[in-house]
Amino acid sequence: MLNYSNLIESSNSYNLISQDVASSRLSHAYLLLNSDKNYLIKFVETVCNLLLNKDNPELAEKNKLRIEKRIHPDIKFFGEEKTIDASTVGEIVETAQIAPFEANIKVFVLIDTQNMNETSQNKILKTIEEPPKNTYFFLLCSAKERMLPTILSRVKQIELNSPTTAQIAQMLQEGGVKKEVADIYASCADSNAEFAEKLATDENFLNLFNKVVSAFVNIKGSRDVIEYASYFSNKNIDKKEVVQIALMLSRDIQMVLLGASELVCLKSELPKLKLISASLTIGGANEIAATCIAAKKELFFNVNQTAVSDGLLFKIAEVKVKCKKFMG
Repeated sequence: MLNYSNLIESSNSYNLISQDVASSRLSHAYLLLNSDKNYLIKFVETVCNLLLNKDNPELAEKNKLRIEKRIHPDIKFFGEEKTIDASTVGEIVETAQIAPFEANIKVFVLIDTQNMNETSQNKILKTIEEPPKNTYFFLLCSAKERMLPTILSRVKQIELNSPTTAQIAQMLQEGGVKKEVADIYASCADSNAEFAEKLATDENFLNLFNKVVSAFVNIKGSRDVIEYASYFSNKNIDKKEVVQIALMLSRDIQMVLLGASELVCLKSELPKLKLISASLTIGGANEIAATCIAAKKELFFNVNQTAVSDGLLFKIAEVKVKCKKFMG
C-alpha cells in the first residue's frame, strides 16, 4: 500500500480543512473529490485523526490505528464493502442521533457517493443539511455530476490536488519499486496513484508497455499493423491501458521533437523516443496524440474496444507514411 502521508499533509486541500478546524469553522458536511479512491480514503483518515487529536494530541497514534482498523466508535465508514443504499442510509440517520461514545465529535464517512441512487441521496439530504450537534459528514466522490444538485448545494466541495507524476514515482520507489519502472508506472497512471500501484503489481503490464513501444518503433506502414493488431485484440489485453501508454509516448515524442527532452516523463525510454521521433514530424506526433485522446473518450462509452485499438495502430501507420513522404 502506498504511503500518502507526505502528499496529503503538504496539499492545499488538507491545509484548507486544517484552517477550518483551527478556526472552529468546520463545515457540517464536505464533498471530497478525486478519481483516486485510495487517496480519498487516506485523506479522510488523516482528517479524522486531525479532528480527534485537536484536544487530545497524546492519543494521536492510538486514534490513527483505530481509524485505520475501523474500530473507533465515533468514526463510522460506509460504502467500503457495498454501495450505500436506502437501508444503509436509514442506519446512518439512526446512528447519527446517538451521542458520541468517547470523543467530542462524531464523524460519518460515505465512500463512493457517486454510486448512490437518487432515493438514497434524497433520504440522507436532511441529515447532511441539519446534522446533530458535533456531527460531521465527509462524502467521498469521483464524479460529482452524479450527485443531486440539492446535495451539492449543502456541502462544502473540495477537489483534492492530484499528485504529480514525480510524486507518484517517488511514492512507488518508497514502496520498493525500482526507479526506472516506477517512472513508467507513474507516467502511465495519469495522476492516479491507485492506478499506478495496480500497474506496479501487474506482472503483465511491462510486457504490454514494451509491446506498445515496439509498435511505435516498428510500424512503418499498414502491413506492419497485422502483427500488433493480433496481439492487442486478445481479450486479456486492457485496451484502456494500451491507449494510455500510447498517449504518454506521443506526448513524450512531442517534447523530443520540440527540443525539450528534459520534459520527457518516460526518461528510461528516451533512446527509443528519439528513434521514433526521427520518423515523425511535430504535426504527425500531434495527430497521433489527438487520436489517443479521442480513443480514450470512445473507450469510456464502451464501444468496440478492438476496433479502437486497431484504429490507433492504423493511424500510427498512416502518419508514419505521410511523414516519410514529407521528410522525403
